[in-house]
Amino acid sequence: RAAHLESLMKQCDSALERQWLKLLEQHNLRLPTNAQKMFEDCGTRADFFYEDAKAAIYVDGPPHDYPDRQQRDAAQTEKMEDAGYTVVRFKHSDNWQNVIAEFPSIFGKEK
Repeated sequence: RAAHLESLMKQCDSALERQWLKLLEQHNLRLPTNAQKMFEDCGTRADFFYEDAKAAIYVDGPPHDYPDRQQRDAAQTEKMEDAGYTVVRFKHSDNWQNVIAEFPSIFGKEK
């Protein structure tokens, strides 16, 4: 687990993404399979991906608060969902533990 976490941390594009991984580690929740996974057919790159759950995770910082970015995010989410993926977005202003609790099949249960 430690080596996988270190690998994911090195692939992060932001401190916010690293903070999200640290939260998972703190609470002994499931780690994603991949980081920065590109989905060419949907024109998007997920921050993290859980292969078995087909779940794309986005950790959205303050730039995602702008209306034009929100429209783009919504369009990407729709494309991903149409392709059969579950999309989970963690906004910088969200209570991330509440978001995690909504998806125990993806993240597991806190131990």
